[in-house]
Amino acid sequence: MSETSGREERMVVTSDENRRLDALAVLHGVGEDALVESAGRAAAAWILDHASVRRVLLLVGPGGNGADALVVARCLRQSRVEVQAFRVAAARSSPRVDRALLALQNDGGGVASVDSGDLAPVEQALAACDLVIDGLYGSGLARPLEGVAARLVGLVNGSRKRVIALDIPSGVAADAGEVPGPAVRADITLAMEFLKPAHLLFPAAGLRGNVSVVPVAYPAETLGAARPWARVLERGGVARRLPTRPPTGHKGTFGHVLLVAGSAGMVGAAILAGRAALRSGAGLVTVGVAASQAAAVHAGLPEALVAPLPEEDGQLVPAALPNLEAAGRRASVLVVGPGIGRSEASGEGALAALAAFDGPAVVDADALWALARHPSALAKLAGRAILTPHPGEFARLAGGDPTEIDRDRVARAGAFAARHGVIVVLKGRPTAIGLPDGRVYLNPTGNTGLATGGSGDVLAGAIGGLVATGASLEDAALVGPYVHGLAAELFAIRGAEASLLPSDVIDLWPRALWEVCACA
Repeated sequence: MSETSGREERMVVTSDENRRLDALAVLHGVGEDALVESAGRAAAAWILDHASVRRVLLLVGPGGNGADALVVARCLRQSRVEVQAFRVAAARSSPRVDRALLALQNDGGGVASVDSGDLAPVEQALAACDLVIDGLYGSGLARPLEGVAARLVGLVNGSRKRVIALDIPSGVAADAGEVPGPAVRADITLAMEFLKPAHLLFPAAGLRGNVSVVPVAYPAETLGAARPWARVLERGGVARRLPTRPPTGHKGTFGHVLLVAGSAGMVGAAILAGRAALRSGAGLVTVGVAASQAAAVHAGLPEALVAPLPEEDGQLVPAALPNLEAAGRRASVLVVGPGIGRSEASGEGALAALAAFDGPAVVDADALWALARHPSALAKLAGRAILTPHPGEFARLAGGDPTEIDRDRVARAGAFAARHGVIVVLKGRPTAIGLPDGRVYLNPTGNTGLATGGSGDVLAGAIGGLVATGASLEDAALVGPYVHGLAAELFAIRGAEASLLPSDVIDLWPRALWEVCACA
């Protein structure tokens, strides 16, 4: 989503929290104008460093976003960039805008006012410019754009010019990720110090292009008091969370995954999850699978050990448990659920395996179905489990409508994780990772290529493999989705993301890991 930086993670704040932090900065001695100046200067420096521009069209709104834009205009002019700035005529503008405008005028610059009656000057400037800077409306907007602002957005979107949006594209809802009306379609968005929900939540996130975060001069005390809505790992933070691999290590050093997966017609889930566990670094993988499917697993996954289990109609049964006890004693982590089926017997078998194994566990797919039918079993997973549901599976676990859960994924994942003492990897776009202490991370990587059967099996196996190699549950739950999504993005660089297969993600896992480690 964003270019890498020296930070390990970024805070995501709501518009209300951003306003609170602005006020807190003032109390700590950094005035409103100083914040605006630092934000505008940082944005201008980014543009001068990354974009070769001679003529810029800059759109200025009546609020804080417009004030930032006016500082950008002044800084660009001082660097010999030709700037034509247009200000939306408004009955009232922010005092910050008035002061920023006066500073621009004192420096020899100016701004033309536009209304819906005559946009010809804007059209002429648009035709001549090589970059548009959107400073119309930021995170304070609470209504659809209309009138002259809506017409300006239409002109910009129809021009095919490069567009840089300041903080968020004008017209999107900052906190909900909605697009209630006309909105700017940006190539790049320069977020001011913090990411906003609209940078990550769709459909708004589909309009922001690439996101880079530019610094604002908040005092350290203010940043320390921030209450983030969520967090996002930067690539360097992902690298730091990867488990180390000692040069004298052997297969025992790097852990043993016990994978209970697969059934008649779904043996591919076991193969995909097992391959992913090995690709993510596990030293050994044992696949516990219905006996009639063992030969298929042997053929598709020769690197793994296979434990044939008692079954009924191709699905495991509770009587399989004694066959798993020996493997369970050697295992570092249990991964249970991919493709085991949804019979009462297979569900009881999955829950029995979870109850008998007291180490870390990754609970996925059909094991989540069983857990939803027997919610008392959740209490035995506190402090040692990662649950990997999609919104439908989460709705069965926690109650509610999948569509509403999808819209409120941060709050729902965080609340469930805190209430039950487990980690929740709520899959989707973006994947929300809720931690038992109430923190929530959003995964910034991935694309629609992952929306296919088998992707979840790969993710569950990879997370299990990371735990086996020594990652903490928290680190595995954060690193796994990031690398999983990055592999999908790497595929899309060389081909259509619609053609991505889960096995492609496994094949690209080494390259994705290399990309992460290159930033360490």
